[in-house]
Amino acid sequence: MLKDLVNLRKELHQHPELSGREEQTAKRIAEELSRYEPDEIFEEIGGTGVIAKFSSNNGSATKAILFRAELDAIAVQEESGTEYQSEDEGVMHGCGHDGHMAILIGLAHVLKNKMTPDLDVYLLFQPAEETGEGAARVMADERFQRIELDHAYALHNLPGFDEKSVLIKSDVFAAASVGMKVHFKGKSSHAAYPEQGVNPSKHIAEFIRLADVKLDHFRSKNSLNKAVNTYIRMGEPAFGISPGSAELGFTLRSPSDEELANAVNAIREIGGEIDNDFQGDLKMQKVEPFAATINSEKGIETMKKAAMESGLEITELKQPFPWSEDFGEFRKKCPITLFGLGAGRDSAALHSETYDFNDQLIETGVQLFRAILEHHSS
Repeated sequence: MLKDLVNLRKELHQHPELSGREEQTAKRIAEELSRYEPDEIFEEIGGTGVIAKFSSNNGSATKAILFRAELDAIAVQEESGTEYQSEDEGVMHGCGHDGHMAILIGLAHVLKNKMTPDLDVYLLFQPAEETGEGAARVMADERFQRIELDHAYALHNLPGFDEKSVLIKSDVFAAASVGMKVHFKGKSSHAAYPEQGVNPSKHIAEFIRLADVKLDHFRSKNSLNKAVNTYIRMGEPAFGISPGSAELGFTLRSPSDEELANAVNAIREIGGEIDNDFQGDLKMQKVEPFAATINSEKGIETMKKAAMESGLEITELKQPFPWSEDFGEFRKKCPITLFGLGAGRDSAALHSETYDFNDQLIETGVQLFRAILEHHSS
């Protein structure tokens, strides 16, 4: 079975698709799932998502749990040099979602044998994780809303940690984050007659200055709170035009959803102040929102037992990760647990051009998910 899973992983790796466009990936996953005879397969969940339901073997489940993998890839040109390198220009599985999908297909193989006497199990292949939109879209799907869950689990491979080590963290595992777009619409003019236009440059400079001041308190409250001006776009490389429109972006991060909301409000307040003086239009937009991923204590205890029984090293993290994972959205439906699986100290970093999923983790991931199942079935 492991050889088949590795081959599937490499096939998925060759044909990556960006967030919200995972139609062929979803079709391939649904096709693969059908081999393991789930009781139901739901397609186009939250867009391109796929769910397979494996009912309890006596048909009268008292509990239900969910395991999640991600469908999407990232917009990076792959330079791994593998024989199965991405065939799509500028798109690659640079986060290991191909490996996560293979692990969940391996769990489907386990579930085909009806090993859960009183437990319904749902395998979710979720779209658009990278943009922070997929989990919310799945949650909004009427078919998903009808599913009652007692717990949801997911894993993420983590380069830089010992291979096959299990990384756990009570409470916050990964930070909440959001992007803020600030768009200025003025009026362009000839550079010889700037007074005939509305150039936003001085207002952008003031916006950045005020943001640095107002967000300083946010940063100082917690070393994991981040507020970064990530881009500025204005004008063209020309010297005869006074530009009339511009856009700047901020990324805000925090282990606290509440503190993040305060930072967003601070940005909005700055926008209100600047708008009073700007003679054009100023608009702000939240993009790629991620809730904090907050782990269940019960789920963490289950993970510890599962890792110990599997003979795996456990690393209890002292600080949450500063990156975000939209798995945190499912906390609105049921307790969740996200854990890490070490990909090796020398593994290339996530989202890098040379990254490739470590296939040695596939069997380990299936083993851990199976151990979790057994604890929930007992």
